[in-house]
Amino acid sequence: MKLSSSLLPYFGLFSGLGQAIPTWPSSIDELEDVMFLDTGYKSRGFSSHITPCEFSEFGAGRQTAAEWLRIGFHDMSTTNVFFTPHGGIDGSIAFELGDGENIGAGFNTSLTTYSGFFNSRLPISDMIALGVYASVRGCGGPVVPMRGGRVDATAAGPAGVPQPQNGQGIFKNQFTRMGFNVTDMIQMTACGHTLGGVHAGDFNNIVTPGVSPNDFQLFDTTTSFDNDIAVQYINGPNSDPLAVGPSVASGRNSDFAVFTADNNVTLKAMANAATFNSMCTSILQRMIETVDPAVVLSDVIQPYEVKPTSIQLTLISGGAQIQFSGDIRVRTTTRSISSVAVIYKDRNGVGSTSIAASSSGTANGFDDSFSFYGFSSNLPADSSISSFTVAVTYTTGATQTYDNNGNGFPIQDSIIVQTPQSCQSNGNLTVIAAVRGNTTAPSLTVEQKVARPSGTPIPSLVNATVAMVGEASFGPYTLYSTSYTIASAAGTKYGVASGSFADTFKNAADLGVTCAPFGSAAPNSTSSSSSMPSTTSSSSISMSSSATSTPTLAVKPTVGAYSFQGCYTEGTGVRALTGASFYDYTAMTLEMCSSNCAGFTYWGVEYGGECSVAEYCGAGNRLELYKLTSQGSSSSSAISSSSSASIPSSILSTSSIPSTTSSVSSSAMASPTLHIVKSAGLYNYMGCFTEGNGVRALAAASYPSDSDTVEACVAACSPYMYAGAEYGRECYCANSFSAGSVIVPDGDCSMTCAGNQYEYCGAGNRLSVYVRNGTGNSSWSHDRNLLRDTDLNPGGSQERETISISAAKQEDMVFEH
Repeated sequence: MKLSSSLLPYFGLFSGLGQAIPTWPSSIDELEDVMFLDTGYKSRGFSSHITPCEFSEFGAGRQTAAEWLRIGFHDMSTTNVFFTPHGGIDGSIAFELGDGENIGAGFNTSLTTYSGFFNSRLPISDMIALGVYASVRGCGGPVVPMRGGRVDATAAGPAGVPQPQNGQGIFKNQFTRMGFNVTDMIQMTACGHTLGGVHAGDFNNIVTPGVSPNDFQLFDTTTSFDNDIAVQYINGPNSDPLAVGPSVASGRNSDFAVFTADNNVTLKAMANAATFNSMCTSILQRMIETVDPAVVLSDVIQPYEVKPTSIQLTLISGGAQIQFSGDIRVRTTTRSISSVAVIYKDRNGVGSTSIAASSSGTANGFDDSFSFYGFSSNLPADSSISSFTVAVTYTTGATQTYDNNGNGFPIQDSIIVQTPQSCQSNGNLTVIAAVRGNTTAPSLTVEQKVARPSGTPIPSLVNATVAMVGEASFGPYTLYSTSYTIASAAGTKYGVASGSFADTFKNAADLGVTCAPFGSAAPNSTSSSSSMPSTTSSSSISMSSSATSTPTLAVKPTVGAYSFQGCYTEGTGVRALTGASFYDYTAMTLEMCSSNCAGFTYWGVEYGGECSVAEYCGAGNRLELYKLTSQGSSSSSAISSSSSASIPSSILSTSSIPSTTSSVSSSAMASPTLHIVKSAGLYNYMGCFTEGNGVRALAAASYPSDSDTVEACVAACSPYMYAGAEYGRECYCANSFSAGSVIVPDGDCSMTCAGNQYEYCGAGNRLSVYVRNGTGNSSWSHDRNLLRDTDLNPGGSQERETISISAAKQEDMVFEH
């Protein structure tokens, strides 16, 4: 709700010399929350994975903070500043875990943890950088300045992580390639090796198994971020496994090779605690800011002094009012608060109406504290709102107004997600939007996380856009609805967009399982609100009616010559019944609809507000369907996507008829079930396949469509031997498979087709593949076996730093924990 259309292109604009407070909304808002809200109200809990510093949720003998510091270096260390693109912190390590240069369980578990925070506004690469900030600060080290805006890689980068058996000259060359000199190399290694150690299970030629507790030998004698790594190396006793012990005999004493590169000059300076912290602050900031030149990072992130959160508008009272609600987060690190008020301007930028806010809770980060103040107020829908400021009164009696760097906090009311009327249950997401005036018809946007192939712990983000259907008008708004199948509510974001306006980035998991009805007025002592039963999971937009008694709701088995058939959805992107339509939002009854639809075989009523309170009349995107059953003929039968009496594209279920109508016969029409299409046109189903190794499995042609089906895909691919449906809406064709594509279980192809909810059309990195008749019988089995056995082609060898590295036995030199 918080995004003003005029500000959307200007996310991330800052002022000052690198540490200005951002203007809300900003591209770093999500990152800022995760960075500063560690515990308490609305906390994101990022630091809980590394608190206390020596903790690991994965068991004894591991230190998660050290693993977060290590993955930051490994992701950066393949940078090559002499070529474009450079690489840097880009998350490419997620695709490099099997290359022999990244040994240890910490890479996978770190990326898995980061994936829980990953979304379209918070890339994995920013999470990797934030992990460095958090591990250092959480273990008692200095504040490493943090910027946002990194861009995630979509494939593995080149090889080149420094290895412990490398010679001093190779280390110098590698760090030069990364953009760092010898002093930088020594500082980065010492600052990385103040945390963690080496596992005997990964490197038994560096740490002897059975000697150290849990077979894990620390670099120094503490688990905190301090300069003991330097003090103990210079003054002794030195227990660094990469400087003394078995590593010397095996030629893997890499810390000795690095630290002596300038005759210990830098390490002696780092034996001073203040110098150590200063050097680490600088070098680790440079490390996490090593990105490709095309990537523009934000300013250094500072916490907002005042930040709106969970701001939402909701149309209520039959369209007469808008509820304005949310929280105001105030930084209390250096101030005590007496009260907070929200002062808003109307839709035309006029007025200054004050809304009191009350305490909601407190939260804390490593260095800051925050208090939240919640508010909720009903505004006239006609005048509405355009922006607001926040007045904070301190315990000293002084009041300060925060105006978002002179801009006011913007808010748009052209399109609103109606969260009370929206819901999700059993994989079905139903969303209602209120659109003001003549604003363009809206679309639902859905962002889901889809698992990648085994070995890549971060998911891909799959986006879908679904047209919404206009329904009833209330005051200056029209309500629109649609439904969409989601794999899981967890991690799924949704929103609505209309032209240049949007109300987006909402958590599907926050929705209830039942869509609440929309009433025309707030109930009072002389009125009662009618609605669909609480057992329904569909949207319900209903009218309130004054009554002295509450009639019993019921489904009418017959209306004139028509009999009840069941509850149906609309068609796929179209109306289920397309012959004619009639509206009367104040007086509609079943009898009126039947009379208006005389001459048609079918008629249906939709939205509770279009019927009397004693009758069920559909809901959002749901029709109570009646069919002509008595003697007599009809002149018209217009049912979308069907030329017969059945309605496979729109049927929902007849089992959802309320229990009060158990004596009513349900429709005899069978409900289609979700299935793998075994054959379509001239093609037979071949199996579920992965994409190729860095290339499309079927690369000759592609036909993406929001109405894609298996039938449409094979028809588009008719000139080719193979057709493959992917991501629900993508279609690919070719006469042969690219290298690296392999067959996987059919269950991996789990996404439904965009154009037919009863067909499977692949998934993320998964294609439902079809082979043309005449080729399937003889070559199908051969192709499947061939694709199982095909070796992955790494796409060419990468030149490494004058050393041959065995993929079976690789050990890490720097940041080995």
